[in-house]
Amino acid sequence: MKTSGKGSAPPLSLDRRRFLALAGAAALAPGALLARFSEGVPVGRRRMIQRNGYAVDAETPLDALTTYLTPNDLFFVRNHWNPQYTGHRGWALTVDGEVERPLRLSASDLRRMPRTEVTCVLQCAGNGRGLFEPPVPGIQWKYGAVGNARWGGVRVKDILDRAGLKAEARHLHSFGTDKPPVHVPPFHRSIEIEKVLADAIVADEMNGEPLPAPHGGPARLVVPGWAGVHWMKWLDRLSAQPEAQKGFYMETAYRYPKELGAPGVVLPASEMRGVTELFVKSSVTEPPARARAGSPVVLRGFAFSGAPDVVKVEISEDEGQTWRPAELDPQHDPWAWRLWSFRWVPSVPGPHTLWARATDSRGAVQPKDAPWNPSGYLHNGWHAASIEVES
Repeated sequence: MKTSGKGSAPPLSLDRRRFLALAGAAALAPGALLARFSEGVPVGRRRMIQRNGYAVDAETPLDALTTYLTPNDLFFVRNHWNPQYTGHRGWALTVDGEVERPLRLSASDLRRMPRTEVTCVLQCAGNGRGLFEPPVPGIQWKYGAVGNARWGGVRVKDILDRAGLKAEARHLHSFGTDKPPVHVPPFHRSIEIEKVLADAIVADEMNGEPLPAPHGGPARLVVPGWAGVHWMKWLDRLSAQPEAQKGFYMETAYRYPKELGAPGVVLPASEMRGVTELFVKSSVTEPPARARAGSPVVLRGFAFSGAPDVVKVEISEDEGQTWRPAELDPQHDPWAWRLWSFRWVPSVPGPHTLWARATDSRGAVQPKDAPWNPSGYLHNGWHAASIEVES
């Protein structure tokens, strides 16, 4: 297995100007470099949609999300504030709290531990926020704050076994190196110990390359099947504790209604729970803009769930009255997305709309309309494609 690159790098700060410069350089790079980072994605689709300037937040256009593994340079970027990148020089992962042997692991120490890989979807909890009605505040993501990657690193279980996890530990607190502006609460999180022991890894690779700084390098937490809020970037400390983390990003932000109410109704904190698993969802990535009556065209997309598998994607021509199965691509891993395709032969000319929905391995079916919630989390309503059919 490949490991992170050798040597060290100076600290970096990625502001809006640098981000756009790097994006422009990638777009104008020689063919060999483009092939390395964007294999399978046509040149005309290699671009990003900037949703915020400070901090930089950028999503991937749907027509670039057509490969099983999302290229690193096309993977969405989510920041709460402008990060300070530490690089590998002096970086270490501290493991403390309810453990017998507190650890301080360098990047080299991490690479010498038993390695693992997991291919899974990373989706921002707010992906689709810009689609809710009535509108909700926050980054107005549409469809592209999501990607599928192969993450390489070390199991959290192996790290905690080495540290000697105590029975009193019920939650794992995670901390990153980025610091918020003055008077802004730090982004600190925690996860139930059962989840991290079962599935989580500390990743230092992404799609076979050293984890890029915009995506959390030198190391980040990867929590398969759960929303990106749990995937701590620029990870530098794990602390096993009896109680869950406190603070704004645990007790106020990233909360979802226990019982859904009417659109526009804000619920008290006692009626909210933390965002965890991803909801079942499908998206259309390559709808033909035009078709001809009697001639077949192909509709394509992807689907995923935190269940962890998608077992079916269906397409409707009549807004859900009838459904026909799409073909699922055989390439798949648990918690990864399934690419799908649907061969459609339009019978009559005029405007047509096709709807897509997915069903996961637990039997959950993607709803027609995503349940409204005050923060606009986990949007998963049917995705529609409009096609003009000529005679």
